[in-house]
Amino acid sequence: MIPTNDINAFFRSYASNLFIRTKNNTYSFKDILMKSDEYLKHISSIERCRVRLLCVPSIETIAILFTLIRLQAEIIVLSPKEPENRIHSILNQLEADILLCTDKYLNKSQIRYAPIPVCAIEKIDTIKSLIIPKRMKRKRVSNAPSFIIMTSGSSGSPKSAVLTIDNMLVNAHFSNRNISFKEGDTWLLSLPLSHVSGLSILFRAIEGGGCIYVPENQIRWQDTELPPEITHISVVSTIMKRILDNNRLPENNTLKAMLLGGGPIPEGLVKTCYAKGFPLYVTYGLTEMASQVTTSTPEDTLEHLLTSGKPLINDTVHIEDDGTISVNGPCRFLGYLKNGILEKPFDSQGWFNTQDFGEWTSDGYLRVLGRKDLVFICGGENIQPEEIENCMLSSGYVEKAVVIPLDDAEYGMIPIAFVEFAKGYNEDKLKSYLKERISGIKIPRYFYPIPEEFNVTGIKVSRKILQNYAYKNIKVKD
Repeated sequence: MIPTNDINAFFRSYASNLFIRTKNNTYSFKDILMKSDEYLKHISSIERCRVRLLCVPSIETIAILFTLIRLQAEIIVLSPKEPENRIHSILNQLEADILLCTDKYLNKSQIRYAPIPVCAIEKIDTIKSLIIPKRMKRKRVSNAPSFIIMTSGSSGSPKSAVLTIDNMLVNAHFSNRNISFKEGDTWLLSLPLSHVSGLSILFRAIEGGGCIYVPENQIRWQDTELPPEITHISVVSTIMKRILDNNRLPENNTLKAMLLGGGPIPEGLVKTCYAKGFPLYVTYGLTEMASQVTTSTPEDTLEHLLTSGKPLINDTVHIEDDGTISVNGPCRFLGYLKNGILEKPFDSQGWFNTQDFGEWTSDGYLRVLGRKDLVFICGGENIQPEEIENCMLSSGYVEKAVVIPLDDAEYGMIPIAFVEFAKGYNEDKLKSYLKERISGIKIPRYFYPIPEEFNVTGIKVSRKILQNYAYKNIKVKD
């Protein structure tokens, strides 16, 4: 294994390997290294700065990302789909020195009016003309290059998790040992680079010498046939279902691995994939652990695939006395950045409590049972929203489902659901299905469509955002 403190060594070692593939072009590790060398000539002035990067999937973004790592930067990864007020709030809160984006986004309002200097990657030679006030009083979160990643906020307010490059590369190393990914393999960049799930694909390629396929921007790859070069994909449950429904796998299936995670996985979906002989791997991961925590193995049975797999690294997962999962080890993040201070939510031994309930099987596989902080009481009964969501998703009637509590005068709280129905299905059919499988008090009282502004392809819908939306806009009907 190449020492993780020298990312340049990976690019030198794999110089002739294919690193990036697009619909019309290919680029070797050497090509990207040379492109990075060109960028270095212009942006050495932002060495060790805190840089906000708009993470559009492109050759330019990947090359500048590598360059910033070489410059020991603190990299705040940002989605181009973030609303203007949120972008500006994050920039101010995290005290970024400069914002980099592709030329396409330079004139969008949320970028044009950003409260810090902005530079297009394609015009990186102009960066020397910008006045970049380095915040000298601000302490770095790490002496090493690092990422500052906004967690999804699916169960609470988004937080700024700080991960080092070592965290990412170590996770990639153990992932590549479990799911072989090397020269000659191609992993589809199917998830956003602004999330740890997308960044981890990039780092698996860097660590293992494999290639990533960058789809055309704005193309819904899951609605088109997968290019035959692709051997590995990462998907969440809703995308996996669409692939199956639309029969989007290539006829001469070259897939070696389908990594399925990103939240609760419906049992029916796993059984369908297994029956079709797909090379399925299930995983439980966290931003705070640089992606995978547990993952199934190549030899696993269907029974094993119905769990969350085994720890990617030994002795990094622990079940507490209250049944919650704690994690530790070389992939564990440094902490959360808040108001300029790095908060370290760890116990005296360095363990981070995930607030997820879990249990071990007799042969050492982890079952994730749901969030501790999501349970609410309805009419005296404990309600676990993820149990209801799993049941709805297993029906095949819905593409997405999020269950939240709503205040009720009679029951205290009642479950309601935000759903995206599959074509041809409706609330009545779903209720009939649920009545046969869960108790009546757990069946959501009301069903609502997921507001379009919160429904982003490939990403978990934020439970906290939907909770706030419901509080402001939904009242219990008489």
